[in-house]
Amino acid sequence: MKMESPTPLASDIGQRVSIRLREDGGLRDILGILEALNSVRKKDGSLEKFDPVHIAAWRIVSPVSQKAGTGAPTSIRINEIEQSLENTWPAEEIITRGGWRYRLSSGFTYRANSIIPFGKLPLGQPLLPYSEEIQYAIKEFESRGLVPTFHLPLPAYAELDEALERDGWELIIDAHILIADTLDIPTPPLAAEFTFVVEDYPSDQWLAVQGDSVGKKIMSAYPAKYISISHRSELIATGRVADSDGWAVLSRIFIKEEFRGKGLARPLLGELVKNSPSTKSALQVDISNSPAIHLYATSGFRAHHIYRYRSYKG
Repeated sequence: MKMESPTPLASDIGQRVSIRLREDGGLRDILGILEALNSVRKKDGSLEKFDPVHIAAWRIVSPVSQKAGTGAPTSIRINEIEQSLENTWPAEEIITRGGWRYRLSSGFTYRANSIIPFGKLPLGQPLLPYSEEIQYAIKEFESRGLVPTFHLPLPAYAELDEALERDGWELIIDAHILIADTLDIPTPPLAAEFTFVVEDYPSDQWLAVQGDSVGKKIMSAYPAKYISISHRSELIATGRVADSDGWAVLSRIFIKEEFRGKGLARPLLGELVKNSPSTKSALQVDISNSPAIHLYATSGFRAHHIYRYRSYKG
């Protein structure tokens, strides 16, 4: 072990440390968070006290950088990423019923107006037996003037998807969740005639680039950076980046049609991740959008999973 100093200092409190103690003629190791100069909080939550006089060696343990999409079973990783995406696009109301989460909002947005399963496979643990919970869901959504819709992360909840299909729920959208290690995303500069604009809110000008204000209320409910590209004082491209649990979630990436093919997409992606402290990035893209998928695949992103929306049309 490399010694930082003979014993930890007050400035080391809060660091993850490995301490080797010389006790009873032998050596003993402690690993955890240094809470005081004579105690360490271990991974199991217990507090281990020691006499600093017995320290034979010690070191600060640097956290291992975990690559995007690794380190846990697939179903757990899917739920973690979906949770981050949900956090950054929050519904006005969330009702938890067993392992199903009802996300309910005014306006039109599937992510904030759908049921997503988060419970145990295969059906996500609805509160009531499946058929009864389905009837409850239909009534709940229709009573609010909303179309009953499920958000189904695949392949984790494939059996729930199959059950809904058998019951006549219509496929609306299939989309990829793409992920990347932020350092792998290139950050090329803009051409001289273009400039970046960075804001903390979705301005009317930012929204006008995409021709509508859908999602403004939801977007404004969570802190984010709103990136634009300006050309001759006109905003001609936009993107949004919001951070949750170590993920930079990219969304609303759009370039006006007359400015596409001018090398703006990759600089825009690069500027989005520059405005995030997160080491991992995620975004969603319609599975039929081949040009966008090609752009992201050649910019460091890779497919993690698919999600599907199914709606009940009655």
